[in-house]
Amino acid sequence: SSQDKSRFDYWKRMEFTKKQWKELKIHTDDVGLKFMSSPFSIEAVHLLRDIGVYAWKIASGELNSDEILECISETNKEIFISTGMSTIKEIDNSVKKIKMKGLPLTVMQCTSMYPTPPEKIGLNMLEFFKKKYNCGVGLSDHSGTIYPGLAAVTIGIDVLEVHVTLSKNMFGPDVSSSINIEELKQLVEGSKFITNCLNKE
Repeated sequence: SSQDKSRFDYWKRMEFTKKQWKELKIHTDDVGLKFMSSPFSIEAVHLLRDIGVYAWKIASGELNSDEILECISETNKEIFISTGMSTIKEIDNSVKKIKMKGLPLTVMQCTSMYPTPPEKIGLNMLEFFKKKYNCGVGLSDHSGTIYPGLAAVTIGIDVLEVHVTLSKNMFGPDVSSSINIEELKQLVEGSKFITNCLNKE
């Protein structure tokens, strides 16, 4: 954006105050949502811990941050890890550390491309992670469509993460990899429909 001299200026303009974070937490409680956020620093872990997160989501770029992993493990909350920027060996290492703490874990298949083309989404990794790590699996989807999420539900995921924008005409780094509110509604309805179809009496 021309109003920002640098990427740092942009992020500073976008960041929330602690009061705003608390207001978000209050709102999620009021409407029956579970409040979560991905910390990118130890300072962020402390802020989110004080506000009260339901569980922890480790973003792809922080999966190999031992400091953050150790800090969130001390809270004894469930952990979701995103795998988009890690090798299998690195994922193995993080999963081992979390399991040693005895914490509930979900491994999220993720491709760090924005937007992600269909041939790079990697739905084949869901069954691989489930068998290899014997834990919950999910999809962190950056395709900007509802299709990978619906396909993943048929495979049997535990968690689905998508980016959402109010309008695809808005400006922002995640807009191209986001779905809009109407698509989010379709995704939720479709996921519930598919889940009911798969249920065995």
